[in-house]
Amino acid sequence: MVFSRRQWMVSILIIMVVLLLFVWSRMNFTGNSRIISNVEIEIENPIKDFQFLNNQEVSERIQTAIGNPIGKATSEVSLTQLEEVINAYPEVKSVRAYVSFNGRLHIRIKERRAIAQLINIKGDVCYLDSSMRMIPAKKHQQAPVIILNGHINQKIALGKKINTQWQAKLKDLLIFINQNSFWENHFEQCYVDKFSQLILYPNIGRHSIVMNNVENIDEKFENLRLFYDKGLKHMGWDHYRSINISYRNQIVTTRNVSNTEHN
Repeated sequence: MVFSRRQWMVSILIIMVVLLLFVWSRMNFTGNSRIISNVEIEIENPIKDFQFLNNQEVSERIQTAIGNPIGKATSEVSLTQLEEVINAYPEVKSVRAYVSFNGRLHIRIKERRAIAQLINIKGDVCYLDSSMRMIPAKKHQQAPVIILNGHINQKIALGKKINTQWQAKLKDLLIFINQNSFWENHFEQCYVDKFSQLILYPNIGRHSIVMNNVENIDEKFENLRLFYDKGLKHMGWDHYRSINISYRNQIVTTRNVSNTEHN
């Protein structure tokens, strides 16, 4: 019996598929029976020299949730469960877990990026990321972000977002400052007064910047930058006590009449 060229090609293709299925099944079996020999944790922290988690904390959380994975077969460790456990922590933005061919369990964690430290009216503290999600504060380490305090009645609920009222008041301002290197380095505090005005304190001079809303925020801060360049830079950073940029295309100033520092 003579095979046509077409029949030969079909036969070769079937053989290749069978071989691939065999190899895949062997690899899958070998992978599931592979013994975990080590755990490698890598944490990506967006802020230089500051991170919420460290390798020891993550290792302890893993062991609390699923026990010590070292010495177990890969089939005994649910990577999905492991990712869910780590993702449940407010500091974590994303996580990926996998086992390499040498039996090493890799855990890749990306932390959330803090853009402000929130201190509510009761003195409770947390950090906020760009989605306005509340992240636990570190006891012995301070992130280089703006401090947000004053008459803020937001209850701290870690892992949750601040309520829509405060999001509308604060989100655009905090994101704008965080995305502009000049303003990010310029301001150290944002105080919410009893009239819900936002009062920004720079780290240079004895003046404050007042805003009663965040509408047209790009335009307002561009006007402030021009005022700095063409006016305040020549007059001196202490010439005015307050600079109000609440109004469109208008800056209202109050001069310093004493050497009394703002609180």
